[in-house]
Amino acid sequence: MKQILFILAWCLSMSCNSQMQQDAKLLGKWSGLMKESETGNPVEKIILEFKEDGQFIQYLGEGKMQNKIESTYRIHNNKLITVENETKDETEGIYTVKNDTLTVLYEGIENKYVRFK
Repeated sequence: MKQILFILAWCLSMSCNSQMQQDAKLLGKWSGLMKESETGNPVEKIILEFKEDGQFIQYLGEGKMQNKIESTYRIHNNKLITVENETKDETEGIYTVKNDTLTVLYEGIENKYVRFK
């Protein structure tokens, strides 16, 4: 489970830099499948939620088995940077938004998410 949570942390890093900004294209909810870090195989459903106030929430799994991870996020160039509220774990991933698809590259694994309508 720790590996999966580490993957979730694809964007868990915060830096104080004047070039940091928000990307309005990220705001809202995105749905996808979380991939296992070693194999790249899909593991479970994940929903990402980016809020205007810099809050970032990850919903893992479904129903009674759903876990919620709360973080903050920032953007620096094409990097999505977050810090997990509880553990303070930090990571960053390279992201792109094209139409209704968010793509995040973290540790060589590409995850794609589709915007909720």
